[in-house]
Amino acid sequence: MPTLPLSKARAGMVLAADAESLDGNYRLEAGLELSDGHLRLLRGWHVAAIDVKNDDASPPAPSRDAPEAAILERFAHLPADEPVVAALRRLALDRAATLPPPPPCPIPSAKAATPAALAPERILANDPVLVSLPEVFMRIREVLSDPDSTVEEAAAVIGKDPSLTAKLLKLVNSAFYARTMRVSGGLPPGAVDSLSRAVMLLGLNQLSTLAMGVSVLPLFKDIPPECIDMRQFWRHSVAVGLVAKLLASRLGDPSPERFFVAGLLHDIGRLVLYKQQPAASAAALARAAATGRLLVDVEREMFGFDHGKLGGMLLRKWRFPESLEQAVWRHHDPLGGEVPLEPALICVADMIAGATLSGGSGERLTPRFLPEVWRIAAISPGELPELVVMAESHLDVVCAMFA
Repeated sequence: MPTLPLSKARAGMVLAADAESLDGNYRLEAGLELSDGHLRLLRGWHVAAIDVKNDDASPPAPSRDAPEAAILERFAHLPADEPVVAALRRLALDRAATLPPPPPCPIPSAKAATPAALAPERILANDPVLVSLPEVFMRIREVLSDPDSTVEEAAAVIGKDPSLTAKLLKLVNSAFYARTMRVSGGLPPGAVDSLSRAVMLLGLNQLSTLAMGVSVLPLFKDIPPECIDMRQFWRHSVAVGLVAKLLASRLGDPSPERFFVAGLLHDIGRLVLYKQQPAASAAALARAAATGRLLVDVEREMFGFDHGKLGGMLLRKWRFPESLEQAVWRHHDPLGGEVPLEPALICVADMIAGATLSGGSGERLTPRFLPEVWRIAAISPGELPELVVMAESHLDVVCAMFA
């Protein structure tokens, strides 16, 4: 049973004794076959040495703590003594069985583009689908920008797309929206069976913004499966939207729908990268997985920009409301803009959903903790369990509406 400095440990070795963090709060059990992720976790725990079995030892027994180890690995880069981080980690461990394992690491192509070839303006300009938007999207945008638009005009424009109409009515009639309207005193006696009624209940800007967000989803049906599981991508996006809307409602914001749409579209820049630059995207995903770094940091290093900037530029090109554009653009750097509320709530929602709810956009780690941003969101660690349960209770239903 040799004892090795952690610096000499390699993936494939088998623990001969439990390996614990310095404070004794976390451990990997004896018999576990170490992966690169386990080694990064041990480094994050500041473990100096481990006991390993000889090469001729019997095959390792399956570890009962493998899901827990994967969860802890996702938190290893975060400050463990921060109350918010500790609360999210406890929630994630409690829910370990419901969270999927990290996605397999893609194999980058030798043809991966160089950073010089990845100017965001060129990426957006070279996609004919993104240049030629659906007519209903263009019309909704016109309605949203016209202060003299009426309820009937908005309903008529949206109603020209039967699929979009059905999705919006399902969403407005969902338990999640019923709860929101009940709290505000606007819950109608019965189902919302027309777009005109939906506009009257949610408001013209609210429903139009929601329609704009939902209408762009079909533009990304041809993402290479080796880059991302699209079901998991949209599941994470919906989860962030639900959490963001709940956070906005807690703060008494008069138009929480824009937070749902911002959450739904917050990682749309990643979809553009996966669609337009699959080889470079695979290289970034592989580098992030191999180094244990946040994917957003690897994007900045390799491309000179991140998916938030690319997504924000896309929404600006589409002439989305500026608040939505900024929420997407700056959700990893909320304090970099003039109005931090929208990106701050998306940043916090992204961390909560990424840590505790299923789905994923390619990021294997829990997003970065920014104390100043959490102060803007004004949610305490003790309030997180109820918030997560509320978001999860509606996640399957809302995701099904976008299927």
